[in-house]
Amino acid sequence: MQIEKISAKKYRTTKNISEEIVKINEIENLVLAVLDSWNQAKLYQNSQFYSKNLLKKHDKHITRNEMYGKKESFFDIHVEGINNLHQYKHKITVEVSLKAKYSLSYDENGSLLYLVTSRSMPRFNQMLKQPLPEKQPLQKDVQKWELIMEEGHLKVNKFSLNLK
Repeated sequence: MQIEKISAKKYRTTKNISEEIVKINEIENLVLAVLDSWNQAKLYQNSQFYSKNLLKKHDKHITRNEMYGKKESFFDIHVEGINNLHQYKHKITVEVSLKAKYSLSYDENGSLLYLVTSRSMPRFNQMLKQPLPEKQPLQKDVQKWELIMEEGHLKVNKFSLNLK
């Protein structure tokens, strides 16, 4: 338990990195574009933000979700902090503190209904005959993002996704 506290990433609301390597707004735009693309489930429309490796992984993940009638969504995303930038040979890592609403829902045939978005709620509301849930609170998270240069553009290569 003590080790977890020591190694846990701290949520910071500052954007404090050297902009000689990469601009803060460029990182923020990449983070927002990648997380928003999950809602569309059409990653290839946003492939300019994904490395080839990450695009393949996320496409598999979304395809598997579709097979099981599962949908993950992120909305109301706010990047509050960008810190601890490290540059290696061909990659950049950075910690991103963000707030977002997260939704995980299954279709009518599934057994789980968890944090359903207001967009998908009417059909489930009919099924459950319950009132709409209260607004979901914004969840805070600190994620480690890895960026690489590919095809002359900065792209997201991987990131930790802890909002659940």
